Amino acid sequence: MNASPLEQLKDIHLPEPVSWWPPAPGWWILALLCLGLIVITVRWLIKRYRYRAAMRQALSELEQISEADKDWPQQLNSLLKRLTLSYFPRAQSAALHQQQWLEFLGARLPEKKRASFMQQYRPLLDTLYQDKSPNLDSAACKALVRDWIHKALPPSEKEASDV
Repeated sequence: MNASPLEQLKDIHLPEPVSWWPPAPGWWILALLCLGLIVITVRWLIKRYRYRAAMRQALSELEQISEADKDWPQQLNSLLKRLTLSYFPRAQSAALHQQQWLEFLGARLPEKKRASFMQQYRPLLDTLYQDKSPNLDSAACKALVRDWIHKALPPSEKEASDV
């Protein structure tokens, strides 16, 4: 009375389901890398936001300058002077005036924009020492300054230190 071998087999017992916690070491490494990347990105964004604060402030001040002010050319030039002092070494940008100042501003722009900017900004510089200049358009000058701010700032670290 031999029982058949099939009858002697016992039911298959399934193992416990694999737990999702704790994760494998590879997942821990991936989580730490992601966390590190997030921290680095947030720090970079904060640094960038702070670095561009002077630029944002200058753009808002630019919008406040009105053609009704008779000294709007001086205000525009003063705005650019203060802005460059925020980003470039004081010793090399504070004392510049007239042609040197114009060349300094032009040198910050890409080669394509440089000649056009210098040609359009020269009349504004010339009016700084005159009472009235009827042929200057304040909206065009403001657009020129706004374009300079967007194209020239913020400078690269190398450019800011090499000036």
